Order: sequence, then C-alpha cells, then structure tokens
Amino acid sequence: MTKTTGNPTQTTEALNELLEQVARGTELHFESGLCGHWTLMAKEPGKVAFHVVTNGDCWFGLPGSSVEPIKLSASDIIFVNKGVSHFLSKTQIPSDINKSDIPKYCQRDHEQSGVVCYDVNSAPGANDTLFQLLPPWLILKQADQHQQLSHIIELIRAEAINQSPGYQTVISRLSDVLSLNLLRQVIDEGKSLRAPLAALSDRQLRTVIMAVINEPGADWTVERLAELAYLSASAFAERCIKKTGVTPKKLVDQLRLQRARIMLSSSQLSVDLIAEQLGYQSATAFSRFFKKYAGLSPAEYRHQTHS
Repeated sequence: MTKTTGNPTQTTEALNELLEQVARGTELHFESGLCGHWTLMAKEPGKVAFHVVTNGDCWFGLPGSSVEPIKLSASDIIFVNKGVSHFLSKTQIPSDINKSDIPKYCQRDHEQSGVVCYDVNSAPGANDTLFQLLPPWLILKQADQHQQLSHIIELIRAEAINQSPGYQTVISRLSDVLSLNLLRQVIDEGKSLRAPLAALSDRQLRTVIMAVINEPGADWTVERLAELAYLSASAFAERCIKKTGVTPKKLVDQLRLQRARIMLSSSQLSVDLIAEQLGYQSATAFSRFFKKYAGLSPAEYRHQTHS
C-alpha cells in the first residue's frame, strides 16, 4: 500500500472554497402548495436541482428508466444532476411512461402537498466539473440527514407552510446554506470523491481532472498526466500527493470508479461495454477493480441502486 502524506487541512480548505463558490450560485426556482393530481416534470434540465418536500407525500421518478418511482415524505430532499430528466408526482406513475404523456401540474387552489425547488447556476470550469463527479441523483430521507441539514429543511418547511410576510425571501436566502450542507453530505457519503474535488481547486491539477473525466478509458500514465499539468513526472506526482493526499494512479482510479458508478446506476450498458469504455481489457479485470474499491461487484451495485 502506498503511503500518502497529504495535508488534510489543506484539502478541507480547498473543498470549502469550491463548495462556497457553488453555493453562491443557488437560487429559488419554484415554491408552491400543489393540489389534485399534480406533476412536475424536468426534461434534460440544464442546471443541477435540489427539491425539498415541505408537506405531504409525493413520488420521484426517472422517465424512461428501469428505476421504480420512489415515495417521498415531508422533509425528504432530492439532489438531481444536470441533464437528468425526472419528475415529482402526487400519484405514482410508471418510470417508463413517455415524457409527452406526463400531465402538467395543476394551478394552486389549496395546499395538499408542497415542494420547494432550487436551481444551481454553475459557472464553466471547476464548479461545473464538480457536478460531473457527483451521482446522477441522490435522495436524502429525513432519517439519514445530518443534523445541520435537517434543521435547515425544517426552517424551509415552516416558512412554506406558514407563509408569513416575506416567507419567499426567507426560503430564497436559505438556499446558499441548504446547497452547501447538502453537497457537504453528498461528499461525506462518497469519501472517495475527496481527492478529485480537492484537485479541482488547484489550477494545474484541474486540467488533469477534466481530461480524465472526458476520456476515462485513455491510457493515463503519470508522464501523460504530467504533460497536461506542464510539470515533470516527479513534480506532478509530488504536487498530486500534496494537494489531494493520493498518488496520480489512485486519483485516476477514483475518477474511473465514479464514472463506473454513474454508468451502472443510470444506464443499461453491459458490464463488458462499461469495462471497455473505462479502459479495462476485460470485464473480469474491471469487476476486480470495482469490487476492490466499492466493496461489491458491478452487478451487485447495479441491483442495489435499482432496488
């Protein structure tokens, strides 16, 4: 095992700076009490979104996918990455429904259910690449939320339900704190993302991260990575360990692992094809790699995320 000498304080500071930049781009998109058989549909959205269920129950689904709709309750929150078509619905509708068949949501007459939706305006560069490292979607049920995040959501729920003067402004102002804490928990639950996220805050390493994300199956030797960073191989390896706490090989492995997770959870591609696209000579080699880092086989992971 390679011993790393990364500075955890420096890594934390880099993540703090990156997350603060993202949080400042969060804005209130939609807030309402909804009545009847309402449905909210987002078709290949151009922005990352957070949805907070403020009142009642509803369903979250991915049209055209094999993932069964998931029932949500008050205080649950959903993170949905850019470009991921999804819907929220009062009643359960099948995920394989045609997008054009999903009805528009009703106008507000009285409150039966409530949803608060936020968009995140990510600037090109590090902020936008951050979301490519995160899963296509993630649901945080109330019981699984960190205490700070749970408190923020309760504040949003109370404002949405009571509708005291200025409540929409309060909900909007809470967006920065909400997005920061949500992203913090997403990162905490995916500890293998810490090194790539820290690398995004470094100008020279950021170029490397973007290149590997765009071509995960390429032959990424230390020498080739160093060329992208305009450093010698030894200087690049030293910088990588100093800034992220991991070796260049481990950094590439983490990026490939994240891409594998996304492909397994959001596509129907075979394990053989995923292995090929990630640069592995065989499905066996890829499966061995995946199980080493994820703790279960690709098939087991796909079953777990689709169940």
